[in-house]
Amino acid sequence: MHETVFVQLAAILVLGILGHWISWKIHLPAILILLLTGFLIGPVLQWINPDQLFGEGLFPIVSLSVAIILFEGGLSLSYKQLKDLKAVVLRLVTMGVVLTFVLISLAAHYLLGLNLKIAILLGSILVVTGPTVIVPLLHNLRVKRDIGQAILWEGIINDPIGATMALIVFEVIIAKSLGQAIAVLLLAIVKTILMGTLLGALGAFVLIFLMKRYWLPDFLHNPVTLMILIIVFGLANHFQPESGLLAVTLMGIFMANQRVVPISHILEFKENLRLILIAVLFIILSARLNLKDIPFSEPSAYLFLATLILIVRPLVISLSTIGTSLNWREKVLLFWMAPRGIVAAAVSSIFGIYLMEKGEPQGAQLMSYTFFVIVSTVTFYGLTAGKVANYLKLSFANPQGILMIGAHNWGRKLARFLKEQGINIILVDSNKHNVKLARKEGCEAYEGNILSESFQDSLDLSETGKLFALTSNDEVNTLACLHYAEIFGRRNIFQIAYHEPELATDFEPLPGWRGRILFNKQITYDRIEDLLSRNAEFCVFSITEKSPFNEFLEAGEERLPLILRKPDGTLEVWAEDIPPEPEEGDQIFALCQAGKS
Repeated sequence: MHETVFVQLAAILVLGILGHWISWKIHLPAILILLLTGFLIGPVLQWINPDQLFGEGLFPIVSLSVAIILFEGGLSLSYKQLKDLKAVVLRLVTMGVVLTFVLISLAAHYLLGLNLKIAILLGSILVVTGPTVIVPLLHNLRVKRDIGQAILWEGIINDPIGATMALIVFEVIIAKSLGQAIAVLLLAIVKTILMGTLLGALGAFVLIFLMKRYWLPDFLHNPVTLMILIIVFGLANHFQPESGLLAVTLMGIFMANQRVVPISHILEFKENLRLILIAVLFIILSARLNLKDIPFSEPSAYLFLATLILIVRPLVISLSTIGTSLNWREKVLLFWMAPRGIVAAAVSSIFGIYLMEKGEPQGAQLMSYTFFVIVSTVTFYGLTAGKVANYLKLSFANPQGILMIGAHNWGRKLARFLKEQGINIILVDSNKHNVKLARKEGCEAYEGNILSESFQDSLDLSETGKLFALTSNDEVNTLACLHYAEIFGRRNIFQIAYHEPELATDFEPLPGWRGRILFNKQITYDRIEDLLSRNAEFCVFSITEKSPFNEFLEAGEERLPLILRKPDGTLEVWAEDIPPEPEEGDQIFALCQAGKS
């Protein structure tokens, strides 16, 4: 018995992580892979039955996992990154929620034939645009920062609002009289806002207080954060059911926007935890479905779905964003970002089961239609959002831009050359004079400390996929690569070779402690500066049948390869560890000595 339970738990975790990996390899949203995996091991092959495996602990586990995901989402919500979109977000989570609720309730009543009470309950459940789906989608799409932040804020804030609305509506529809319903409604709203705000703020305050006074050792920051999160979630739900999600979301937002203690290490831990939880949750919830209960063969269900996607969402966004700074492309992308996720699944299951126990036959339909919408919207938006975002020119799923640290003389020359080749370049330097010169020369340049979190927040890196650390200070280059490894991935962070390569071989740190060495160990900062001072220049070498790569190699050190560009625009950087393998049709950007270009 114990061995069977272990095998099932291990299978869920292993398949979940594999799902993320496979989605990365084949460039499909992870949620689709996870849903298919859950269907396969659950209702199709019947290897795993989550209800039997977890028993009564299933929904508490799901609720707590969602709380952790929403807290991590709150940690990523920075007021500064919203800039001019604060009014847009406010409208989306107020006017937008109300409009969505009303329109979906009407559609459920008239298109699905649900009685008015159940239709209103379904409408309250489906106001959410789940961050458990949106966050991975945005990660894959790499949309422009401003509109991406608006989508993220809406998705994360809507989840606790939707769960709270569903609970309030549920309590109202089971009330025995109109007077009792009104009292329940007003009391629930006040208690939810009060408990959520107070406990969220209290949790953030306690954590900041402990960290600021160094009462917590660094190795306990993440465990204690998780402990306080669970306490806040439990207390809020104790005083007002379903207010826990609002409390932990606000706690995350409060932590993200304070400047008293650093939270990057907490955010990194929670991001890793979120990935695991999303993998496990989607497999568990899709594995417990009975495919016969989902109305895949009902025409009215597809009419309802089409109404949600093609009428309700565009109408809500159009009305909620009148007079805002959003352009038509950004509004269309918002149309195309309304998948439902874990919260809708969990809430509908809890209420559906309760209604069936009370003799309400449409309780089962509540769950069936909710899961139909979840599966359909995740599939629809997962498969089409990338194409729509690309068409609107708002997505950079495989960004080829370069963040270059060091706007010194040859750094500016390299930036100008790459910009002439159509590559997006952002220059950063702490020297005001260097930044001024870079801007005069037509480069996008910023003055600031590249290691500062606040400075990082000010940069729009949506079109940027690689980091070149090119300063004359080896320590700064190494620290910058470490700092940005979590943003670009270790594969895409590079630093210029050490000043004294013959000494670096004896004392070189492990690869994980620095960026990949650009070009090769012999091409140092001083070497490039010396070559350029002797009239060397950056040049382009096109590999053709008449000019093969061997011809380029024949020039030896007179042509130093820097970057390879494939015909589709993908850049492959010449690095010490894994150099590119040029083919016919590729271009090589190189540093050529005088007369060898």
